[in-house]
Amino acid sequence: MTMSEFELRMIAFNLAEVDEERKRHELAYLNVKAQATNKKGKPVFESFKSFYDYEKRVAEVLAANQPQRTKLNERKKTQLATVAERLRRYREGRRVDGE
Repeated sequence: MTMSEFELRMIAFNLAEVDEERKRHELAYLNVKAQATNKKGKPVFESFKSFYDYEKRVAEVLAANQPQRTKLNERKKTQLATVAERLRRYREGRRVDGE
């Protein structure tokens, strides 16, 4: 798995957590809506969005989890290519020896 794939999976996981958080807040809101009133007898929260702003939370998660794009210098590219080539040769050698 590449770093980009890992970062995307982490974003997906965090968004799933936001969805679960929203479900919990919806349940709590139903309780609040059924019971809570201010001194004048009016509900404390006029709408669910005033209680929990889903779109805002999603935007916060996406803003905090932007994939890190770094430029690789030539030396680093060469090192990574060497590692990839060694890994390829190692895997090929295991297949021949293991058969």
